Amino acid sequence: MVKFLKMLSISVREGTATRKYPFESPLVTPEFRGKIEVDPVKCVGCGACTRICPPKALTIGHEGDEIVLKYFEGRCIFCGMCAYVCPQKAIAISKEFELATWELGDLYDEVVHTTIKCRICGKPFTTVKFVKEIEKRIDNKVPEDLLTVCPECRKKLTARKIGSKVVGVSGE
Repeated sequence: MVKFLKMLSISVREGTATRKYPFESPLVTPEFRGKIEVDPVKCVGCGACTRICPPKALTIGHEGDEIVLKYFEGRCIFCGMCAYVCPQKAIAISKEFELATWELGDLYDEVVHTTIKCRICGKPFTTVKFVKEIEKRIDNKVPEDLLTVCPECRKKLTARKIGSKVVGVSGE
Protein backbone atom coordinates (compact mmCIF):
# COMPACT_ATOMS: atom_id res chain seq x y z
CA MET A 1 0.00 0.00 0.00
CA VAL A 2 2.91 2.32 0.70
CA LYS A 3 4.35 1.75 -2.80
CA PHE A 4 0.97 2.56 -4.35
CA LEU A 5 0.69 5.84 -2.46
CA LYS A 6 4.25 6.75 -3.37
CA MET A 7 3.56 6.06 -7.08
CA LEU A 8 0.28 8.00 -6.88
CA SER A 9 2.02 11.06 -5.43
CA ILE A 10 4.71 10.91 -8.17
CA SER A 11 2.15 10.64 -10.97
CA VAL A 12 0.09 13.55 -9.59
CA ARG A 13 3.21 15.70 -9.33
CA GLU A 14 4.61 14.78 -12.80
CA GLY A 15 1.34 14.83 -14.74
CA THR A 16 0.17 12.83 -17.78
CA ALA A 17 2.90 11.09 -19.79
CA THR A 18 0.79 9.88 -22.72
CA ARG A 19 -1.24 11.62 -25.40
CA LYS A 20 -4.86 10.85 -26.16
CA TYR A 21 -4.20 10.10 -29.82
CA PRO A 22 -6.15 10.49 -32.14
CA PHE A 23 -8.03 13.11 -30.12
CA GLU A 24 -4.80 15.04 -29.52
CA SER A 25 -2.07 15.61 -32.09
CA PRO A 26 0.76 13.08 -31.93
CA LEU A 27 4.24 13.99 -30.76
CA VAL A 28 6.32 14.14 -33.94
CA THR A 29 9.95 15.14 -33.34
CA PRO A 30 12.16 16.83 -35.97
CA GLU A 31 14.07 13.55 -36.39
CA PHE A 32 10.87 11.62 -37.21
CA ARG A 33 10.84 9.90 -40.60
CA GLY A 34 7.57 9.15 -42.31
CA LYS A 35 6.45 8.43 -45.86
CA ILE A 36 8.79 9.53 -48.63
CA GLU A 37 7.69 11.84 -51.42
CA VAL A 38 9.26 11.64 -54.87
CA ASP A 39 9.27 14.86 -56.89
CA PRO A 40 8.57 13.79 -60.49
CA VAL A 41 10.07 17.03 -61.84
CA LYS A 42 13.46 16.51 -60.17
CA CYS A 43 13.60 12.70 -60.59
CA VAL A 44 15.65 11.60 -63.62
CA GLY A 45 15.07 7.86 -63.21
CA CYS A 46 18.68 6.93 -62.40
CA GLY A 47 17.59 4.17 -60.00
CA ALA A 48 20.07 4.98 -57.21
CA CYS A 49 17.22 4.92 -54.70
CA THR A 50 16.13 1.44 -55.78
CA ARG A 51 19.61 0.00 -55.29
CA ILE A 52 19.95 1.33 -51.71
CA CYS A 53 16.39 0.55 -50.48
CA PRO A 54 16.73 -2.30 -47.92
CA PRO A 55 13.15 -3.67 -48.15
CA LYS A 56 12.87 -2.97 -51.91
CA ALA A 57 9.94 -0.59 -51.43
CA LEU A 58 11.29 1.35 -54.42
CA THR A 59 11.57 -0.46 -57.74
CA ILE A 60 12.28 0.67 -61.27
CA GLY A 61 11.48 -1.13 -64.48
CA HIS A 62 10.57 -0.91 -68.14
CA GLU A 63 6.87 -0.88 -69.01
CA GLY A 64 6.62 -0.63 -72.77
CA ASP A 65 8.35 2.54 -73.92
CA GLU A 66 8.41 3.99 -70.40
CA ILE A 67 10.53 3.51 -67.30
CA VAL A 68 8.45 3.53 -64.12
CA LEU A 69 9.73 4.20 -60.60
CA LYS A 70 7.31 2.58 -58.14
CA TYR A 71 7.09 3.25 -54.41
CA PHE A 72 5.12 0.79 -52.25
CA GLU A 73 4.41 2.40 -48.87
CA GLY A 74 3.35 -0.93 -47.38
CA ARG A 75 6.89 -2.29 -47.69
CA CYS A 76 8.77 0.90 -46.69
CA ILE A 77 10.57 0.87 -43.32
CA PHE A 78 11.01 4.67 -43.38
CA CYS A 79 14.81 4.50 -43.09
CA GLY A 80 15.33 7.47 -45.42
CA MET A 81 18.30 5.90 -47.22
CA CYS A 82 16.73 6.70 -50.61
CA ALA A 83 16.53 10.41 -49.80
CA TYR A 84 20.17 10.53 -48.71
CA VAL A 85 21.48 8.75 -51.82
CA CYS A 86 19.37 10.54 -54.46
CA PRO A 87 21.79 12.67 -56.54
CA GLN A 88 18.98 14.98 -57.69
CA LYS A 89 17.49 15.47 -54.19
CA ALA A 90 14.18 14.37 -55.70
CA ILE A 91 13.14 12.38 -52.62
CA ALA A 92 11.97 14.10 -49.45
CA ILE A 93 11.10 12.49 -46.13
CA SER A 94 7.74 13.66 -44.85
CA LYS A 95 6.24 13.52 -41.37
CA GLU A 96 3.20 11.60 -42.68
CA PHE A 97 2.72 8.27 -40.92
CA GLU A 98 -1.04 7.66 -40.97
CA LEU A 99 -1.12 5.42 -44.04
CA ALA A 100 -4.00 3.06 -43.26
CA THR A 101 -6.32 2.45 -46.19
CA TRP A 102 -8.97 0.05 -47.42
CA GLU A 103 -7.49 -0.14 -50.92
CA LEU A 104 -4.08 -1.70 -51.60
CA GLY A 105 -3.69 0.51 -54.68
CA ASP A 106 -3.63 3.59 -52.45
CA LEU A 107 -0.25 2.45 -51.09
CA TYR A 108 1.48 2.75 -54.49
CA ASP A 109 3.02 5.87 -56.01
CA GLU A 110 4.58 5.97 -59.47
CA VAL A 111 6.82 8.29 -61.42
CA VAL A 112 6.72 7.61 -65.16
CA HIS A 113 9.67 8.55 -67.38
CA THR A 114 9.96 8.68 -71.17
CA THR A 115 12.74 6.45 -72.46
CA ILE A 116 15.40 7.12 -75.03
CA LYS A 117 16.06 4.41 -77.60
CA CYS A 118 19.50 3.19 -78.64
CA ARG A 119 20.43 4.74 -81.98
CA ILE A 120 21.95 1.42 -83.10
CA CYS A 121 19.62 -1.38 -81.96
CA GLY A 122 16.49 0.68 -81.16
CA LYS A 123 16.06 -0.83 -77.69
CA PRO A 124 14.85 1.61 -74.97
CA PHE A 125 17.56 1.73 -72.30
CA THR A 126 17.35 4.84 -70.10
CA THR A 127 15.30 7.98 -69.53
CA VAL A 128 15.49 11.16 -71.57
CA LYS A 129 15.92 13.19 -68.36
CA PHE A 130 18.87 11.04 -67.27
CA VAL A 131 20.71 11.57 -70.57
CA LYS A 132 20.09 15.34 -70.36
CA GLU A 133 21.46 15.37 -66.80
CA ILE A 134 24.58 13.49 -67.90
CA GLU A 135 25.08 15.93 -70.79
CA LYS A 136 24.92 18.82 -68.30
CA ARG A 137 27.46 17.21 -65.97
CA ILE A 138 30.09 16.02 -68.44
CA ASP A 139 30.55 19.28 -70.40
CA ASN A 140 31.20 17.60 -73.77
CA LYS A 141 33.97 15.33 -72.39
CA VAL A 142 32.33 12.26 -73.97
CA PRO A 143 31.23 12.16 -77.62
CA GLU A 144 27.52 12.96 -77.70
CA ASP A 145 26.78 9.99 -79.96
CA LEU A 146 27.81 7.59 -77.15
CA LEU A 147 25.10 8.97 -74.84
CA THR A 148 22.39 7.67 -77.14
CA VAL A 149 23.80 4.14 -77.33
CA CYS A 150 22.76 1.33 -74.97
CA PRO A 151 25.46 -0.36 -72.83
CA GLU A 152 25.55 -3.50 -75.01
CA CYS A 153 26.05 -1.56 -78.25
CA ARG A 154 28.56 0.75 -76.51
CA LYS A 155 30.66 -2.30 -75.58
CA LYS A 156 30.67 -3.45 -79.21
CA LEU A 157 31.58 0.02 -80.50
CA THR A 158 34.40 0.34 -78.00
CA ALA A 159 35.70 -3.14 -78.82
CA ARG A 160 35.69 -2.29 -82.54
CA LYS A 161 37.46 1.01 -81.90
CA ILE A 162 40.14 -0.65 -79.74
CA GLY A 163 40.45 -3.51 -82.24
CA SER A 164 41.02 -1.11 -85.14
CA LYS A 165 43.74 0.72 -83.16
CA VAL A 166 45.48 -2.53 -82.29
CA VAL A 167 45.37 -3.71 -85.89
CA GLY A 168 46.58 -0.29 -87.05
CA VAL A 169 49.51 -0.33 -84.60
CA SER A 170 50.59 -3.89 -85.45
CA GLY A 171 50.30 -3.21 -89.20
CA GLU A 172 52.78 -0.29 -89.11
